[in-house]
Amino acid sequence: MFDWLTIEKATFASLIMSPLHAAFGLHIIRRGVIFIDLAVAQVAALGMAIALARGVEPNTNQMYFVAVASALVGAFVVSLTRFKLGKVPHEAMIGVVFVVGSAASIIALQYGAHGDVLQSLLDGQILFVSGAEVERDAWIYGVMAVATVFLWRSFSWRTDSNEDKGLKATLLDFVFYSMIGVIVASSVQVAGVLVVFTWLVMPAVIATTWTRTINRALLVAVPLAWIGSMLGLYVSMTADDELGGWSPGATMVVVFGALVFINYIVRLFVKAPAENSA
Repeated sequence: MFDWLTIEKATFASLIMSPLHAAFGLHIIRRGVIFIDLAVAQVAALGMAIALARGVEPNTNQMYFVAVASALVGAFVVSLTRFKLGKVPHEAMIGVVFVVGSAASIIALQYGAHGDVLQSLLDGQILFVSGAEVERDAWIYGVMAVATVFLWRSFSWRTDSNEDKGLKATLLDFVFYSMIGVIVASSVQVAGVLVVFTWLVMPAVIATTWTRTINRALLVAVPLAWIGSMLGLYVSMTADDELGGWSPGATMVVVFGALVFINYIVRLFVKAPAENSA
């Protein structure tokens, strides 16, 4: 199941993708919109499912652009739903987008010829990533990383508790969610919805249990994203020789979950360093 070229490409893809997810995850945690990535990823998956039903082949440039366009639609919908209706929280509306996208994807896939697509959308196919996909994503993630550096302070102060409901705040939300959409659309075909959620949330969860300062949390979350990804790939390759290894995507999720659990236990007994909030 595993050869050195496969391992090299999977490792490189993980090292490229996971840090930027972890960085955006810190803002997601701060804003309290934990399932935004799942919602946007699922809308991207819905677009891919519809494209498959209409005869578009998976792992093609056409499918990639469909995923990006669908993710941007999802980002637009989520940015509009930030306006609270009564006591309905934003997270509830994000949940509605996710579950409707999931259900519609299942229906759309009934019309496609690729029966294993649903599993690949969830679990990913990082072991089968091509060199061209890795190169494409390296460029995309590089551009997104530069944009994130310039917009980092703007994203940091915009939280869901902010009462500003003006056009500027909505546009900034749309930019934030659109960037997540592009990142998610680029990674969901390779890593799967579950790993995308894991990269975005779990390193950020661990980091924010030790520091409230987002810049310091970034120094913790990014290395954790790398460590968890590499450890997950290693465990998947060595877990069971008779099975030819475990599923890489599922193993990554379990490994990151174990890191979160271990961190939680440690944090119960170890006090975080005192610091000023930022």
